[in-house]
Amino acid sequence: MRRDGQGGAGRPAGAPRTAAAAARPRTAAAAARRGLRAVILAALATASATASGRLPALDLDRVMRARAAILEIDAPAAREILKDADPADLALALERGRLAIYEGDCDAASAILARPALAATAEGAALGDIARGCARATAATVVVHDEARGVWVRLQDDEDRALVPLLVEVSAKMRDVLAEDLGVELLRPIRIDLVRDQFTLSAMTGLPEEAARTTGTVAIAKWGRVTMLSPRATPNGYPWLDTLAHELTHLALSRGTRDNAPLWLQEGVAKREEVRWREPDPLDDVPSADAIALLGNQRGLGHPLDKLGPSIAMLPSAEEAAVAFAEVASFIRYWTKQSGDRALPELLLRLKAATSDTDLERAITEISGADLATWDKRWRAYLATVPADVPPDLAPGGDMPHRQEVGKRVRLGQLLHDRGHYHAAAIQHARAQALAPHEPAVRCHLAAALLASGERASATPLVERVQDVNSRYGRWWSLHGLLHGGQGPDADRAFSVGIELDPLSPEVACEEKLPPELPGDPIRSALCEAARRVAP
Repeated sequence: MRRDGQGGAGRPAGAPRTAAAAARPRTAAAAARRGLRAVILAALATASATASGRLPALDLDRVMRARAAILEIDAPAAREILKDADPADLALALERGRLAIYEGDCDAASAILARPALAATAEGAALGDIARGCARATAATVVVHDEARGVWVRLQDDEDRALVPLLVEVSAKMRDVLAEDLGVELLRPIRIDLVRDQFTLSAMTGLPEEAARTTGTVAIAKWGRVTMLSPRATPNGYPWLDTLAHELTHLALSRGTRDNAPLWLQEGVAKREEVRWREPDPLDDVPSADAIALLGNQRGLGHPLDKLGPSIAMLPSAEEAAVAFAEVASFIRYWTKQSGDRALPELLLRLKAATSDTDLERAITEISGADLATWDKRWRAYLATVPADVPPDLAPGGDMPHRQEVGKRVRLGQLLHDRGHYHAAAIQHARAQALAPHEPAVRCHLAAALLASGERASATPLVERVQDVNSRYGRWWSLHGLLHGGQGPDADRAFSVGIELDPLSPEVACEEKLPPELPGDPIRSALCEAARRVAP
């Protein structure tokens, strides 16, 4: 779901959240049977209209094997199963269209799914809409395929090419992390689409655009790939690499369970895994998922775990989405701590063969010693013991105190700074910082004005201790790196964290260097040049 520079996934006050975005049936097997029935009826109708009246062949076993391979994101196996498929078999044609979508060949998928008999079925029509939306969005795109590391990236904007090395690096790391944590290995290539806006995100995935805007969705794992917004699409970037890790976890869960994982499991595990590719950050659990889940339920914003709906991205508000993410993250953390590290891989393996909700319940009970309802009660009893001391601006539905006055002072300070009146700008930013002492963006504006005024000693404490801020913000880290050494391992780590949050801000990407100076690392140098080219 949505993420931006103001915090991690599922956090309030502008923090983006990520969600797998299509309505999930109870089990993929049940959905397959429903879809096949519709296609069979369409085939019968087609046969009755032909001159011979002969029924097109329906190789149901082959269809089911192909669909299972596709849902496991095993394109080579699916291609082999569908090789030399009878063009008259509508059910097999549907799977050929589905496979083309999974492989990113949206033009081929559109052509296959345009057949009237397929378009007349609900599943064929839905897949056709996705294929056509994808084909429109990917016209004249750029594909970068790192075959050595098994990552395929399609860019809607060539200016995002500088982001590709980092996308590839995190994808390769996450392949190893997920194999270790979940017992699931993502096959090569991992496919990533980087798009300009939520309209394209919606067209390529099927998530209603209104839902994407309501909950602030910036990334979706669907159709065997990750589709995510370019960091340039949000004013201060967003935790784009954590977002990628989150969505890759969704793909691993879909592959490992044949798309049978319920939503609470999908999102809870994705939240758990999204930070495991990197070093821990002191703000990773600020505010605590436990505390947000507790407060959200107390304020009527929570949902039962098994009644979150088809997708967190489709909840009525960003606040409810934030609470839902906190709930599932808190529950999975509690369940895995109580059940042991091997419980998750065992559960995924059991879900792969599930055909009903009963199979899920049985698997949970046999693996962990209690059913979901019992675990839910235990977890809620645990939540009741959690301190709920969350700052008002980070609480569900909360807001920054004095927001209007803070915004006015920051804006006036920016105008003064842009005109070279750095001392006067610092005065306005200092007034804003007094009203919002823990807001990192305000601290950065003040620090930048003080630096421009030659008051480095006064600027340094503003970006010294991460404990003094309440959310992750890209420029806080780049200023921290500059003012606390400027070079060496600690500064390098600070600059890296800044890029993880806001890679196309010139100040962050360029490690606070002024043109024409560039960072020494070639990847960061290219990122700096790209950020300067696209800066307003």
